[in-house]
Amino acid sequence: MLNCIAVDDEPLALKLLEDNISKVSYLKLVGQCGDAFEATNALQENSVDLMFIDIQMPGLSGLQFVKTLAHKPMVIFLTAYKQYALDAYDLDVIDYLVKPVSLERFMKACNKAKELYDLRALKRQIKHDLAPEYFS
Repeated sequence: MLNCIAVDDEPLALKLLEDNISKVSYLKLVGQCGDAFEATNALQENSVDLMFIDIQMPGLSGLQFVKTLAHKPMVIFLTAYKQYALDAYDLDVIDYLVKPVSLERFMKACNKAKELYDLRALKRQIKHDLAPEYFS
């Protein structure tokens, strides 16, 4: 199960995102945020594996916010603007979705996140099983 938060300043977009997340069996929505400042609190209060975040928001943009995070979860951007894609990928995000997002495209992005999550878990398990003899 991946704990996730949704960050978008538009209530309708946040509701649609919540609906999409509810259709993915391995996602658990642990927070909904209207801006980056609420997202900061959600990240501090919850164990978050994946963040869905808009780019154009008042205060800090999604890009600016992700840049500030020392320990960021996996990130999927959802935005109406194509022109920020290169900047987003420089931040090692999982995916960049342009609104409106079909459920099929949303699922594809979620599956990429789940695969990376599972690979990281496997890596941790292997290190744990072999430690300390090989990783000391």
